[in-house]
Amino acid sequence: MKKILFSLAAVLAGMLAFAQNPNSMVIIKGTIKGDLKGYNKIKLYTRTSNDSAEIKNGEYTFSFPFTEPALKMFLPEYITKTRQMYQPFGVLIAGPGTYYVSSDIAKGMYQSSEVKGPEAAELYRTFELENNAASVKVNYALGDLYGKDWYRMDEKDVRYAAYQKSRDSLQNIYTVPLLEKLLKNHPESYATAFVLAGNGRQISSIEKKEQLLAMLGKKIRKSDAAKKFADHIQGIKSAGVGKKVADFVLPDPKEKDVTFSNLKGKYVLIDFWASWCAPCRQSFPRMREVYAAYKDQNFEIYSISIDESKSAWLKAVADEHNPWLQSLDNKNISQRQFAVTGVPSTFLIGPDGVILASEVGFDPKGGGEMEKKLASIFGKTVPIAAEKKATEKKDAQPMKAIPMTRM
Repeated sequence: MKKILFSLAAVLAGMLAFAQNPNSMVIIKGTIKGDLKGYNKIKLYTRTSNDSAEIKNGEYTFSFPFTEPALKMFLPEYITKTRQMYQPFGVLIAGPGTYYVSSDIAKGMYQSSEVKGPEAAELYRTFELENNAASVKVNYALGDLYGKDWYRMDEKDVRYAAYQKSRDSLQNIYTVPLLEKLLKNHPESYATAFVLAGNGRQISSIEKKEQLLAMLGKKIRKSDAAKKFADHIQGIKSAGVGKKVADFVLPDPKEKDVTFSNLKGKYVLIDFWASWCAPCRQSFPRMREVYAAYKDQNFEIYSISIDESKSAWLKAVADEHNPWLQSLDNKNISQRQFAVTGVPSTFLIGPDGVILASEVGFDPKGGGEMEKKLASIFGKTVPIAAEKKATEKKDAQPMKAIPMTRM
């Protein structure tokens, strides 16, 4: 009993020492100018965490132990309560220290905020603003070339190939030089690796991606952010139509291993999704109809979640009740083997393990490209319910997928 009490006391003492050690803490000191209309709270969040603070006399403070690098996002209560337009704004927390954020609510959090403190946070904020300005130039140029609805263009448009070339050329003019400048001047900064893992995915040339990765310093290449970008590059090489999928093993909700090679001999639709992804969950009712139509024809669906929060994933799995295989991607398979750029993303794998088709997004109304591929294989089309057709809005433009540039 004495040993147990001693061990417990040691653990508590260690926790207290950690809590009191200022060198392990993150402190965010913020100021906000402007009339908040009495809405004096501000939220600090990621996809797996949520905190709030009160704004007093235009000032607020957050304090928490540093655990791992993260982009912490800010959302003032004023924005939601008054229904203001909001461009997401966050601070890169790459280590413990004191971070200073000053904002003007009238000008917008993203547009007006200045960040001071640890170098990585300042570097990321500088790049973010420069890249945003470059993106505006790219978007205006694409609008001049392809019209105001250029961003809705898809592979079916006869101008799509020309659009891709224009986009790539504009990126090389405006955005790639910003990445190269950051890599040249700060090759060992976590901010550089973080930017590369996000914005680097938007570059179409795999050769350019490999060049940028090679510019990273040797130490920072061991960071999670750098490894994710390296996985992304490997995934591009592995995920093309006609490529054979390497075997992998992921856990199901009951912690049992799901081995992909055990599905050999079947047509497998791999569905990458997340609990927080609205388009993913909107697609599930239609996906269940597809599953019901083909499940007796050597067909399986395998949903793989990219959730960072296991509890959020488990809750979503329980809520959806999808009658097929489920796993949590705790090995970054979505990047290392499939280079997923947005969720939902689906990959159709043949009985021999070879990729037959892929699609970003899954049309919740039915009739998408992946369904057409399945219909050509199984010889029948999954019908769309008459009442669903009647309620569809011809001008509706649902979001097909959520891009993963900051995931």
